[in-house]
Amino acid sequence: MRSLRRQLAGLLAVAALALIGATTPASVPVAAAASGSEVTVSGHDAFPNLKVTVSQTKNLVNQVVKVSWKGAAETVSDSNYASDYLQIMQCWGDASTGPDPEQCQFGGSSALGAGAGSQGAGAYTNTRQLNYGSLKDPAQTLPPPTKSGNSYVPFRSVTGDKTDPGNWNDFYDVSTSNEVPYARSGPGGTGEVYFETQTALEAPGLGCGEVPDGHTSTTGRSCWLVVVPRGESEVDGSAYGTQPSGLLQSSPLSATNWKQRIVVPLQFEPIGDFCPIGADERGTLGDEAVAEAVVRWQPTLCQHGSKTIYGYAQITDDTARAKLVSGKPGMVFLNRPATGDQVPADQKPVYAPVTLSGLTFGFFIESRAGFGAPGDVVARNGTRLGKLNLTARLVAKLLSESYPDGNSRLADNTISNPLNLGHDPEFLKYNPDFKDLDFGGSLGDALVAEPLSDATSALWSWVEQDPAAREFLDGTPDNTGAHGDSTFSGMKVNPHYKNLQLPINSFPKSDPFCQEFDTHPDNPLCIQDKHPYATDMHAAARAVARGETLARTIWDATTQPPAYKKDPPQPAGQRAVIAVTDTATAHRYGLVTAALQNAAGKFVEPTTASLLAAQKTMKPSGVAGVLKNDPAAKDAAAYPIPLLSYAATVPEKLGKKEGQEYADLLRYAVGSGQRPGVSAGTLPDGYAPLPQALRSQTLQAASAIVSRSGVTVSDPDPDPGNGGSTGGGGDGGSAGGSGTGTGGGDGGAGVPGPPAGTPTPPASQAPSAPAAVPSGTPSATPVAAGSPLPPTPDWALGATRFALLIALVAGLVAAVCGPLLPRVAPRVATGLRALRTRGPNTPQGKG
Repeated sequence: MRSLRRQLAGLLAVAALALIGATTPASVPVAAAASGSEVTVSGHDAFPNLKVTVSQTKNLVNQVVKVSWKGAAETVSDSNYASDYLQIMQCWGDASTGPDPEQCQFGGSSALGAGAGSQGAGAYTNTRQLNYGSLKDPAQTLPPPTKSGNSYVPFRSVTGDKTDPGNWNDFYDVSTSNEVPYARSGPGGTGEVYFETQTALEAPGLGCGEVPDGHTSTTGRSCWLVVVPRGESEVDGSAYGTQPSGLLQSSPLSATNWKQRIVVPLQFEPIGDFCPIGADERGTLGDEAVAEAVVRWQPTLCQHGSKTIYGYAQITDDTARAKLVSGKPGMVFLNRPATGDQVPADQKPVYAPVTLSGLTFGFFIESRAGFGAPGDVVARNGTRLGKLNLTARLVAKLLSESYPDGNSRLADNTISNPLNLGHDPEFLKYNPDFKDLDFGGSLGDALVAEPLSDATSALWSWVEQDPAAREFLDGTPDNTGAHGDSTFSGMKVNPHYKNLQLPINSFPKSDPFCQEFDTHPDNPLCIQDKHPYATDMHAAARAVARGETLARTIWDATTQPPAYKKDPPQPAGQRAVIAVTDTATAHRYGLVTAALQNAAGKFVEPTTASLLAAQKTMKPSGVAGVLKNDPAAKDAAAYPIPLLSYAATVPEKLGKKEGQEYADLLRYAVGSGQRPGVSAGTLPDGYAPLPQALRSQTLQAASAIVSRSGVTVSDPDPDPGNGGSTGGGGDGGSAGGSGTGTGGGDGGAGVPGPPAGTPTPPASQAPSAPAAVPSGTPSATPVAAGSPLPPTPDWALGATRFALLIALVAGLVAAVCGPLLPRVAPRVATGLRALRTRGPNTPQGKG
């Protein structure tokens, strides 16, 4: 088994790199290393007043960072990109002064046409092409032309491969490139964009975060963020208005434009197997809501104390419960406990709180003025909207395919309803800033995850307790009934969802409508093509950050067999996508989170304060030590859908050392693991640090695991999926962090272990205040460096679907995803979440 895992790790580790240095004129300003992670760098030459700030430049993974600026000239035209804008890209390069144009990922957006789908930009401004008809760059030496007669900057990958000249290649295309071809500066010369930093897994041509094979490192390969400001002059000095189109024409990679670039170094978390070889390996399984935290803790845990490697594989809550009571529990993460009828009489599970987060609607919506909108609304075109209020009834509309743009404008079932949120009077009542805006065919639904989950059940429980939402789902139009409003449109639920029984742990897509075409009558366009599932919440959030709906509506008759292919991302300035995701993942991908209306009638965003307030309202679940949500709680400050995740095991089914090492994990999780930050070992943004009472409960659970394990079970053979051990490790050694506590582990964060004999707090105990966070804790940043792992296998998408295969969880997880595959496996639709030892660096790769 160990040999198999080592072979898999070797296959996924990064090979030794043939690196090619780059030369850059010394006059180009490079952002200086700073004690913090945010960096500001100034423009030069033609742009002396420009100052660009990058919100996070260290400890990066595949995430989103904010790039903002001031001191620019306002972009000419509120709809076109004629002049005065920024072009942003990610590059690799080993020279201290930054990369050269061949090392930059740019040009993929040219597949959308000039202007990357905007209403107008110069023909070559989003390309790698260097010849522009009569317009010539006197500083540019043209590479040899292609057969078409055009000259391009070739892309040279980090491994030294120089691709055939063109705008895209085997390393990136329109669907994968993270380039921002056009970034608008508003009135006053300010602007901002949210840029996706990509690791070697999302951008193999750049290699960011790679660690050469056979090396160990606490940092991965660094890369660069390059900003090329564009003014009002062309490469030959002529004004943009003198061009035939009245627009800037040339590529930012052209020598004269490239000279104006601003470069910012980006430091990535490492990708690779750098935990100690031969250390103990302990597998954990379970709930996606803990993923961002667990993989942030992994690298610290395996470098300290007993140096145990704690793997993690994401599976559904139902499957985690089945594993818990299987007789070989290992350690699982879940939101709801196993019920009495599921637990054998000889088993007494222990539940330990580990993370507090929330389920949210993360969105990326850019303002788009409708026809006849006032001038001040038009002036905001392309700016990101930062507030969204949703009632339970609006959510019921979104999730029941009741808007035509969430179903089809041709479907009879919903044809009389408002097209989308932006046309719904109820939505506009609570979101007046959306008045005079038009989002085309967007905002008719939300991206949702396919796997069954407790988090989904929590969302539907919130919908169910709301009288207006329940009335709507039962068939009452929104302008009538006890909770209707006569000023609303009379919108009705899609009849395929009428009387939907709640709560449920899935997002049904029940409308069977398919659009038929004369050109391919045997291949209609159905709901699952237009509005597909995401493979999990991380996939949904990343898609929103990229402006992707995941829809497949483009008929491609050239494939074998012919099929619908994936739609390209929505163009910059016209993005409008919403996803159901967890708060930590929303932060990681820079999404704005909606304010949900709680039972007290208040719209509350998921903040640390509102999540802690929600935790106080939780009530006993009926299982000792486990709380459950109370969506009907009237606390005005409480967020209505908190997610309190538990680690669970059955101590009597563990070997002695196995129990000790799982206890070390718990002590770290509620000790140093509750310190907010972006570096390894900390708690990512989007989680609220656990209150003291819950931390104490977990510490007591850790002590119980140590005292009760090893009584009837010897330490098992190596099998991380079953919580097996491969040797090594001291008794009661600290799994990480400093300081000591009773029970053989690190209390962490100033939390000592409980004295012997301390009783477990009752499930109903609600702490009055959060535990103190140690001084020196870094301030929260706009995005979190958390991590999802590759997706749940098809067999684990729900115990009710694949009951006969649940028994295979332990063996398959151990064999396929041993914990010695840290941070390396890319997301694939049928693979397990890989087990990594440092923050999340995985692409989504979803259809």
